[in-house]
Amino acid sequence: MNFSVAGKGREIVPRMAAQKLSHRDTARFRIRPERMLTTLQHLMKPRRISPLTSLLAGCVLASIQFAAADELQPRFTKPVRQLLDEAFSSPTLAKPWEPGGRPGSFSITEGALKGVSAPDDSHGPSIGVPLDGRNFTIGFRFKYAKPGYFLFLLDGESRFGGAAHLLRVSLAPGQTLIQQDRGEPASHIAQGKEKREADKAGRKVPPPTKEQLADPKFYRVEKLASQPAKTGDGQWHRVLIEQHGNDVLVQVDDQPSLSATGTVIDAKKSRIVFLVGQSGTVLVDDVKVWENARASKAGPAAAKQ
Repeated sequence: MNFSVAGKGREIVPRMAAQKLSHRDTARFRIRPERMLTTLQHLMKPRRISPLTSLLAGCVLASIQFAAADELQPRFTKPVRQLLDEAFSSPTLAKPWEPGGRPGSFSITEGALKGVSAPDDSHGPSIGVPLDGRNFTIGFRFKYAKPGYFLFLLDGESRFGGAAHLLRVSLAPGQTLIQQDRGEPASHIAQGKEKREADKAGRKVPPPTKEQLADPKFYRVEKLASQPAKTGDGQWHRVLIEQHGNDVLVQVDDQPSLSATGTVIDAKKSRIVFLVGQSGTVLVDDVKVWENARASKAGPAAAKQ
């Protein structure tokens, strides 16, 4: 047996001589790189071990360090405390994950979270994890098994009262988009009810009037920044989202980073959420969340690639 880095770029899996292991089989052997470094470094210390053992440990350690170096790194924040480290190694979905929307939309497939949006589901299912903090760094990987829509949300206490979405990062196949939600939750609920009634009647909801947009209580989703993307290719993509105060920076693979500054994001957070829509199927893996601190006085724009 020898070892190789798995397709998602950060897992070390055994490679048998016959190489007949399926993806489901290799998921059983997955070894998290950061959890092996200490063990392997200990193994490499001078001691009475066979040359073969030393060579094997050295090869695996080099592979792990390469995989770890491939991770996206924070640009304007630094991690303080890790809150979540989820590799979906269990065969079934368990706590702390809380699915919402149509039942059965989320499952564990080949060691990853799989979300499916049905063609007749106009909203799309979501799944989240309760978290407590104010400033977060979130890392994960995703891929479209079937093109559709994929959205990350950060929820918390709205300055307009109650709980609400605070930050949205849309990872659509052709675009990366940063948005913020602003306005009263009651207005959001009323608009949702109006849309459902309009959909049932087969009509469209009219766009907001100037008077409505001038009212700070009127709920709206505001675009902060966007750029083209190419993530609908069926391949795995890395994402790192840094949020500190009202500042946000998003990295997707080695593409230029996207930054924005909102007005209502700086609030206590309560959960992270993934949403799948537009009849898409999305796989998500290696979800990590840290509380962060600002690494420098410079904002995310100064830290961009």
